[in-house]
Amino acid sequence: MRTKKIKLFSVLTAIILIVASFAFTGCSNDKDVILIGVLAPLSGTNAYYGKDMVNSYTLAVDEINKAGGVLGKQLKLYKEDDGALPDIATQAAAKIISKGVDFVVGGYSSGALMPVLQPIYDANLLLLDSCANSTDITAAGFNQTFMINSPATQQVVTLTSLLNMLGSKKIALIHQGDAYTKNLADICSAELPKSGFEIADVEVMEQGAADVSAIVTAIRNSGADFVYWCGYHADGSNVIKQLRQGGYTGEIAVGDGSASPELITACGDAGEGVYVTSPPYVELAEGGDKFISDYKAKFKIDPGTYATLCYDTIYVLKTAIETANSTDTAAVRDAVQNIDYKGLSGTIQFTADRELAQSNFMILQIKDGKFVLVTP
Repeated sequence: MRTKKIKLFSVLTAIILIVASFAFTGCSNDKDVILIGVLAPLSGTNAYYGKDMVNSYTLAVDEINKAGGVLGKQLKLYKEDDGALPDIATQAAAKIISKGVDFVVGGYSSGALMPVLQPIYDANLLLLDSCANSTDITAAGFNQTFMINSPATQQVVTLTSLLNMLGSKKIALIHQGDAYTKNLADICSAELPKSGFEIADVEVMEQGAADVSAIVTAIRNSGADFVYWCGYHADGSNVIKQLRQGGYTGEIAVGDGSASPELITACGDAGEGVYVTSPPYVELAEGGDKFISDYKAKFKIDPGTYATLCYDTIYVLKTAIETANSTDTAAVRDAVQNIDYKGLSGTIQFTADRELAQSNFMILQIKDGKFVLVTP
């Protein structure tokens, strides 16, 4: 009897392990579902952006499924928190790959995205990067990774237009040493002098640093008439407030990592007049009114900075799958490479190195507690 119980236990254990294994590998065997892995910061200081990313993906997926899906299949999202940190992102990517997803979307922090490019490529998965825009991402050479957001090189072109409009000459840059912020600062340092601007100072701020008075003093002593913050809004608001409190009276602008209504709230009065080189701002997008209405009806909040890019990401994937008439990675990759899609964020086409061909950056300014469009 004891032998029979042991055998029965072994059989049951084996069955449980098989079932658990099937559950863990996800929907890859479900012929009626196209499973999309999502990498987004759902915790930490950038969770605001991650929630907005997921909401925007969800809105697009629900619309597509309601209209009949793609190739007769329903789209389904499988979300993992990358924390906007490399170590957490690596774990999240491993879970997504193990889940047996068909495609991957997401990517907010370039620093968090960089270490997962190789494993995603090795798993033969197409990655549509919605937000992260360090040129290091495409320079890595993985031909199944496409950048939906405009690259940092195009952001510097937009910044140059703003500098010319303001008549600024001496530029101070502040970055935080990570893949996104340093990449943007490095491109500014390399490209702006070609257009006649002087890089008066480059400062590095430790993430989360409370006191940046030394940076403020260095910038004032440099004679800079324009400060460009290359980091994210949580620390950017602190820098802006301390620059103003420290007596800096020149112009201030922030990059797309700080292009958030949260920046306005956090800066308070110190943010008035600050410029932003911004991704496509939903309130200014063609068709943006309907999107905002649908988004608010579904999630009870306003859409954020990268909402248009994330929403378009899902429709780019849908269009490519339909063009390929297949979910085969290589076929869909080729369809994405040759796509010509008009979305909320503008025209989406790709260069040979899988960067956005046409810049979608715009210049905003904080006026009376709101973002307004600036046309150089």
